[in-house]
Formats: sequence, structure tokens, C-alpha cells
Amino acid sequence: MKEAVTPLQQIPPDNIRRNDNNPRLIFREEEMNQLLESIRKGGIKVPISVYPEGSGYTLIDGERRWRCAKKLNHATVPAIIQPKPAPLENLLMMFNIHNVRLDWDLMPMALKLVEIQKMLEKKGEPSTPKALAAITGVRLPTVERALELVELPQKFQTMLLKEAEKPKSEQKIKPDLFIEIFKSRRVVERYAPEVFEEVPKAQYVDALVGKYMSGVIDNVVGFRDISKIARAERAGGDRKEAIPAIVRLVKSRTYSIHHAFEDTVGRAYEQRSLLTRVRGLIEKLDQYKSGTRISVEVKDELKRLGSSIARLVG
Repeated sequence: MKEAVTPLQQIPPDNIRRNDNNPRLIFREEEMNQLLESIRKGGIKVPISVYPEGSGYTLIDGERRWRCAKKLNHATVPAIIQPKPAPLENLLMMFNIHNVRLDWDLMPMALKLVEIQKMLEKKGEPSTPKALAAITGVRLPTVERALELVELPQKFQTMLLKEAEKPKSEQKIKPDLFIEIFKSRRVVERYAPEVFEEVPKAQYVDALVGKYMSGVIDNVVGFRDISKIARAERAGGDRKEAIPAIVRLVKSRTYSIHHAFEDTVGRAYEQRSLLTRVRGLIEKLDQYKSGTRISVEVKDELKRLGSSIARLVG
């Protein structure tokens, strides 16, 4: 028979411990100070939730309120006592409680998703990203992005955790930075592997992170252009130019992705884009029958177009 949830009780904060399964590892000082002032003035309006463990209790919900109560030296906190959950149930409960309220930082979430994954594997249950999304209520694209982060070297995981402690407006190093850099590295490995005969893969990542932090690269989306450089032949570019350009991008502190792109495949991609537009225009013009009446303005512009074409094709 399942234990019932007990009515509201007042419990000393020192008799309560944090829940190690809380995916929300980061508690930003600015946000905590705002809550602290609110509780100082009006007390804790919403009870925390706990379950009995040993001689005390473990948190299910309300860690920020509990931390504030301890800091304000409150004698007790209002709490609802629930039955102790099984380990997997405990972890999933933390996701289901907190995920509906706000977006977590991706790196802490990733670490907890891996724990769930291992528990599911131990039970012989599906542990794919799709299964994790279904069981936690986290969107599949978010789960997939989070799992990419756990493949990062430890130093970058630590960097993300430390950066997440800052207010969001002050954060410069975010998960998308590493997701884009490692995505570009995989493309370089596949289409221009000679690059890594010149520079180690770790140096590639370190150099691009450094350039982003120094402002030489100012947008994480820009890393996608490295993939375009590596796939130069697809756009009609010269692969022999692409490889040294990527190597230079790693070795030179001031050489930007923009310059590397323009030095190698910029014109090729521009011409490919032009070709797409020309084909679209031809298809549109072919819809008009001979003798169709068109305005003087359209005629003038078509004549200009004809002159430009004649100049280019000779």
C-alpha cells in the first residue's frame, strides 16, 4: 500500500538536505538575492516538498526557498512530506517538477540525463534520446543537444558550468559555441582530414574557442562557414586552397573565418547562389508566351539584364 502525502508541517531547515538528483546545479546570485528579499519581507508562500530519509528529510522541490530560509536563519520552513521515491523515480520527479517552470542550463541537465540513461540501461529499458525525451518531458532537440555536451573534454564542461553561474546577460561561453565548433570539426575530419596532419584536433578546438573569446570570431553561427570551406568541392571551389586556409585559421590569432571564407570559397558560393536565382528567373520568364504585353519598366530592366549577360558571357 502506497504511503500517503502528509499535511503541511514546519521543519527546521537544518533537518533537510539537498537532493543530489536535482538537475538544476546552478543558482545564480542575482536571482537568489531577489528571492531572498521576497522571503525576508513576506516569508515562504509556497511550501517545499521533501521525503523522509534517515533522521531527516531530502528535498524534492524548493531548494532555492530552503537555501534562503537557512540564510535568513528561519527556525522552520513549511513543508509537505511525501513518500520516498525509488532512485529513477526520484530523478524523473526532479525533471517533471522543474522542467515546467523554466529552462535549465544545458550542461547541468546533460549530466543528469546521462544518469537517467545509465539507470534505464541497467533495467534493460530503451535509453535513446527519443526515450529520454519521452520519459523526462524534455523536448527531443534539447535532449540531443545536451547529450552532445557530455562528449566534450572535462575542461570545457567545467567552463560551461562556471559560466552558467553568471547572470544570463553576462554569459559569453554558452553550449552552442561548443556544439558548433565540434560540428565543424567533424566536417573537417570527413572532407579535409589533411588539416589534422598539420594541427592536432585539440588545438583546433582551443584556437577557435580563443578566437571567439577575443572577438576575432563574433558569432557562433560563423563556425558553419568552416564546414563550407571544408566542403569546397561541392560549391566548385578548390580543395587545395581550403586545407591551408583552415590550418591558418587554427594557427593565426588574427585570421578570421570571414577572411578564410572569402579567400577560398566565397566566390564559388556566390556563383552557386547566382545560378539558383538565374534558373528561377528563366523558369519565371518561360511562363510568359511570345507577344505577352509587358510594361515599359519591365522591358527596360530586361534590356539591362540582357546587356549584363552579354558582358559576362561575351
